[in-house]
Amino acid sequence: MAELPACGLYRTTSALPGRETQVPANALIYFHNHSDAGPPLVLLPDAVASNTWKFATKGFLVQAAEFPSTLETLKAEGYYLLGAPLQIADRRVEPGQLIQLGYNRQGEPLAFFPTRDAATNALVFPTKGSKLGPQTFASLQMIDIRGPHAP
Repeated sequence: MAELPACGLYRTTSALPGRETQVPANALIYFHNHSDAGPPLVLLPDAVASNTWKFATKGFLVQAAEFPSTLETLKAEGYYLLGAPLQIADRRVEPGQLIQLGYNRQGEPLAFFPTRDAATNALVFPTKGSKLGPQTFASLQMIDIRGPHAP
């Protein structure tokens, strides 16, 4: 097999040979470039909590050498700033807006826009997001929200 991509989130652009029904084109996956059995492994999303996917513990071995080269790399789920303006219905969102990045099962990027809860002074992210186009997705700038004392 050629050099494998790093472990992480990907969107399939073609179905996994031999598992076309389970792992179709245009699906969100977690790709492991290793497994206990040796070949790479594809894991499917199982459940979502707080706009972040948990992936199945059992997956599908990748036997087709060409499959990894068909994967589209996705950014890590997390918190980002918009790097380009975004139009959502009749609302223009300016660069610098904080979003939480997530995905649907088709691997399409979603932006979750927070609101401020005045009682707790907390940012609250909804469970429904807005789809991001390729240019906006490419412009996202990841931010670190761990704080000064977090590892």
